[in-house]
Amino acid sequence: MKKILFILAAVALLASCNKKGEGTTPTEDSLSTAYGTMAGYGIKMQVKQSPDSVNMDAFLKGLEKALAEENDTSVNARSFKMGEQIGSQVAASFTSLQEQGVNINKEMFIAELKKAFADPKEPDQAKMMTIQTTLQALMGKVQADAAKKKAQEGVDYFKKAEKSGDYKKTALGVLYKVEKEGKGANFKMGDQVMLKYKGMHVDGSVFDQSPKAVMFPVDETQLIKGFVDMLKNMKPGMKVTCIIPGKLAYGDRGNQNIAPNEVLVFEIETGALATEADKKKAQAEMEAMQAGGMQ
Repeated sequence: MKKILFILAAVALLASCNKKGEGTTPTEDSLSTAYGTMAGYGIKMQVKQSPDSVNMDAFLKGLEKALAEENDTSVNARSFKMGEQIGSQVAASFTSLQEQGVNINKEMFIAELKKAFADPKEPDQAKMMTIQTTLQALMGKVQADAAKKKAQEGVDYFKKAEKSGDYKKTALGVLYKVEKEGKGANFKMGDQVMLKYKGMHVDGSVFDQSPKAVMFPVDETQLIKGFVDMLKNMKPGMKVTCIIPGKLAYGDRGNQNIAPNEVLVFEIETGALATEADKKKAQAEMEAMQAGGMQ
């Protein structure tokens, strides 16, 4: 079963889905068709390598059940279970691009998967390469369109917050609302600060957080420019909610599940400057992580 979804891992082009295909664009519909065909042939080849006989109808029912969250236990249990397991893996993989705004039309995906699965002819390498090339091109376009949409949503969010009058603005352009006042002098470049933070998309979903205090350097070579700018406007014991423009976040390059030029929202609560003990602890934790990664 570990190899059953090799074709999906190979293309690395997985996205979220709408239960009834609602909200998909024509390009996303084309992507769903190509993706379903690719998955159908790939899964079919892997199922044929199973040492046990497989009831294909039961297998597909199990797969559909996992994707559609339906429950049908009247079919052959083993084949149903196999289809359910693979369907669960496909459904889980759909979420990998959810935060990038890419949608898969589930009904079209399943229709093409079934068609490819039932095809009596085995696809040759050239056909599989053509499907994969088409899939990659479609995914690239959908991702680019989704990134532009997300960036614009961020701009609109920023403008609305700015007009609300609830936020102050730093010299560089970060909006912030003081939730709790701090004491003492503002942090400066080169300081090591103990702080808690939560990073969010403008829809409120969290992409990163540290519920306990960790050490952060006030250093633009290690943190995004907007985060450093916010720290330079904060004192020990201060808490803010800030909105960082895309150009002061990850800019055109984006970062993992953060789209290019995406506006980011942070909750930041600062503690005191890091002590020597804090620095030694952070260094030890870093060395332990590096050692673990090399094993």
